[in-house]
Amino acid sequence: MAFITISGYPCSGKSTRAQQIKKDFDRRLKDESYSGPSLSVEVVDDPISKVSREAYDNSLAEKPARASLFTNVTRSLGEDKIVICDAPNYIKGFRYQMYCAAREAKVRVATVFVVAPPQKCREWHEARAPENKYKPETFDNLIMRFEEPSSMARWDSPLFAISWDDDLEGAGQSTLDDLWLAVIQGVKKGPTAAVVTSVKPPPNALQTLTKITSLLVTSIQTHVGMNPTSSTFSLPASTFTTDTSSLSTPLKINLPMNKTITLSELQRLKRQFEAIQRKALSTNGQTGVGKKWGERDVADAFARYLEEVWGTSENRR
Repeated sequence: MAFITISGYPCSGKSTRAQQIKKDFDRRLKDESYSGPSLSVEVVDDPISKVSREAYDNSLAEKPARASLFTNVTRSLGEDKIVICDAPNYIKGFRYQMYCAAREAKVRVATVFVVAPPQKCREWHEARAPENKYKPETFDNLIMRFEEPSSMARWDSPLFAISWDDDLEGAGQSTLDDLWLAVIQGVKKGPTAAVVTSVKPPPNALQTLTKITSLLVTSIQTHVGMNPTSSTFSLPASTFTTDTSSLSTPLKINLPMNKTITLSELQRLKRQFEAIQRKALSTNGQTGVGKKWGERDVADAFARYLEEVWGTSENRR
């Protein structure tokens, strides 16, 4: 039915808001005036996914932690559930990955941004019991790396901002009303560029996927290293495919302006794209690579995925 992503600084009140939303939705579903389908509300969070505070101390530990959370989210998505993901969700690429999974499951999506100033978050963090605290450097790092949700980004839309001091049972009730309507009556978006036509892939699909994405990551990194202000990346088709029918058309990717593209970011997006494709393949689901899973198909799909994450797909002509 629907998937709600909760996002915000550490200790900004995300879990409190998630439980308030669940309580409000449970009440509405039991109300005599409700005449919709039978639904349940489920909160998927770090504890359920067996993710500890220490998982955010370094990238090596955080990668499998996010994978565990993502697995629980995708397992929970369904036509008879409203799923609320209560986690830091501070990386927009990860929010996009969950957005793709939600659209593949054909459920409505919404994002709740819990807004609180860093000092207030730090105050609440210091008041926690020792076992519920982050390391000081981890707490600061999570705030520094936080990528704020934007209503302009399709994966964060519709976006609902809730301030740390909003009274959701008083003046802030209208926000819950709007969120409820988005969940019950909102538009169900179709599959993204990374999730489209259902096809039976060839035996070497995963090998092609890894080879092409690795080549593009290396090529893009080399390009931005030599041309740091470049807004476009172009790669001759002959460098990644032997298919004569597509050799005349180079691969083009619109790069984000005023942003440094790092190797770690490219590798992270590569892993996320591959995870989406692997999940679709393993479940006989839909993928955005195309009917043949050729080298050109994979390259085009990865290019579209990068542009969607960077918000540069609108520049494609």
